[in-house]
Amino acid sequence: KHFSLSGGMGAALLKRPETIADIVKTLKRNLPLPVSCKIRLLDTEEQTVSLMQTLEKAGVDALSVHCRYVPQRSRTPAHQHMLGPLVRCVGVPVIGNGDVKTYREGREG
Repeated sequence: KHFSLSGGMGAALLKRPETIADIVKTLKRNLPLPVSCKIRLLDTEEQTVSLMQTLEKAGVDALSVHCRYVPQRSRTPAHQHMLGPLVRCVGVPVIGNGDVKTYREGREG
């Protein structure tokens, strides 16, 4: 985790949405495969929505939202109540991640 963040990788990219969008655009341009992106919750719902919409505009085919903030680990319960509004803010499939163990839990999130 520390290696990725200090190296500007992984969750550190969440602070640079245009860089993530450029990566998505490059992958879409060069691969004949669907492109998905996994993110974590940002400081506010508005920031998370903005990132998701930026990635959708960049051409991402699906998003996975880990319902925890960057510093949180699995011992902290996921904020699944935040998933519903995020699913509705974009037109691409959104996959919930973090403490989702059954289809029903995912649907109720």
